[in-house]
Amino acid sequence: MASIPRGIRVIDWKNADKSRSIRYRVRVERGDFIVDRSFGQDELERAKLFLEDTKTPQGRLLIAQGKDRATLMVSEMERLAAEFVTEGRCTLNHAIDTYLRAYVTPGINCGVDKVQQTAKAADARLNHCRSIEISYIKPGFIEPSGPLAGLREMSKGFARKPIGEFYIDELTEQSTTEYINERLKLGRAKSTVKREVYALQSVVNKLRYTDNKAWKKLNGHNPFALADKTLVKGGEWRRRRIITDAEEEALLNELRSCRNIEMPLVFAVALSTGMRRAEVLGLMWSQIDLDRGVINLDPDQTKADDDRLVILLPEAVAALRSIPMVDERVFHYKIEGFKTNFRRVLERAGLQDIHMHDTRRSFISRVLKDITASPVAIADMIGARSVSNLQKRSIDRIGQGNMISAGAIETEEQLRSVVGHKDGQTTSRYANMAPDAVKRAK
Repeated sequence: MASIPRGIRVIDWKNADKSRSIRYRVRVERGDFIVDRSFGQDELERAKLFLEDTKTPQGRLLIAQGKDRATLMVSEMERLAAEFVTEGRCTLNHAIDTYLRAYVTPGINCGVDKVQQTAKAADARLNHCRSIEISYIKPGFIEPSGPLAGLREMSKGFARKPIGEFYIDELTEQSTTEYINERLKLGRAKSTVKREVYALQSVVNKLRYTDNKAWKKLNGHNPFALADKTLVKGGEWRRRRIITDAEEEALLNELRSCRNIEMPLVFAVALSTGMRRAEVLGLMWSQIDLDRGVINLDPDQTKADDDRLVILLPEAVAALRSIPMVDERVFHYKIEGFKTNFRRVLERAGLQDIHMHDTRRSFISRVLKDITASPVAIADMIGARSVSNLQKRSIDRIGQGNMISAGAIETEEQLRSVVGHKDGQTTSRYANMAPDAVKRAK
């Protein structure tokens, strides 16, 4: 046995289970300073440090504050033990935070309006997802299974907490499937829940870049990839709404009454080109060639992050010629500002269920009427799922040079190049070839 200094007493200790062990007791009385502390059988070194601290004024002050070396040694050992147990483990909240810092915050701060709006939507979605509560069985209690699985909510240890507070390696396919069920119970659309689950799945996958130690701890296990996604299958709702001639006239009349003269011009350009709102609002005069009848969009302006050549129809050229040239920007609205004003205009005009994106769908549907060999039109009428197969058999590809020379859109292939669709399947989601009476009812 190691030598025991004077001031430390060895005590033969009787434990609660009637077994016996050794304890080391340090009892000191010096004036007003009285202390009596026992240490376990394996804590002789701590007892020695404690005894030394009782012999100096500084040591006694630390003991009074609970900061003596013996206490700090235990705290450090506990910290190291906790780090060993939790090393590499991280909560979903931590994973979301690192994902937001690495991939979302830069977009919010980039200064590009289109990118900022996308990043803000991702930030809001993930911060909401982490707050959704799911149920679990507390550690130390048995998870009911078999015939008793249906009585889970009545079992001991049943509790609820936000999914963001769980360690990722604690989450199972049952947990993430429960998240889906919770969201559906709240009446959220299947498409909304599907986007949330895939967003959370991406957050976990990105740990390999944002926190590699945490990623390796998971050993390739992504609980959101294992969730029962059949629950949200078929959640995509196909919007067929187009803007009728009467609605267009009413909307333009109300837009012309706005103090900002750009409001009707933005709408007119969007309706005559099929360009997205962010693409229209981000236009520069240097990108527009009215003599040739084209617009050259940069990759950072398009949804697909590819440059695109937009072919202008005569009405689009006329709309752009009517816009006064103030500086290098064609329009000076930010996306949020335009959204707010457009919503107010719709309310004043008494129009309901119209989105700015409906201008794109209306443009595509109107152009398709003038294209006779359109597999999209045929697919829409007969309900064919593979537009590409129809397209290969019925459309002859025409170069963009011929399109510019003609000053018109004559084929569906040309239409897709103008609006930036990579395949006919995407275009088919915008097409509404139904009779006018049906269109107004949608």
